[in-house]
Amino acid sequence: MNTDVENILTLISAAIFADKRIYASEVDSFIQSAGSLEVLTRLAPRLSEAKLISWYEMNKDEVRENLSTPYFKDWFYELLDALSEIPEKQSIVEAMRDVAEADGEIHVSERALIVLAERHWGLR
Repeated sequence: MNTDVENILTLISAAIFADKRIYASEVDSFIQSAGSLEVLTRLAPRLSEAKLISWYEMNKDEVRENLSTPYFKDWFYELLDALSEIPEKQSIVEAMRDVAEADGEIHVSERALIVLAERHWGLR
């Protein structure tokens, strides 16, 4: 899988784990948001629902672990820097927001992730 695709999926899935609670609605939103994200359709045209579920299952522990380390910001900013040339940054942030809102509320940790991404990319 393309590195940009991996990084985008990692950013979006980080919104699932930011509040340390995992809801099925957030996982469903991740699959739906990632599946319909134009940049991902361009970079990985064959990214089916089954592939997204598989990616999630294979990467969830690593994403969760990276979010809980003291070096979280270094990891997160590296992801953002790696995607600095992607023109669809706003749609990636919107996908993160969709996942964060999927459980009916945006936790302060989820909001912080979104704000960090927006500020780092100059969207805010």
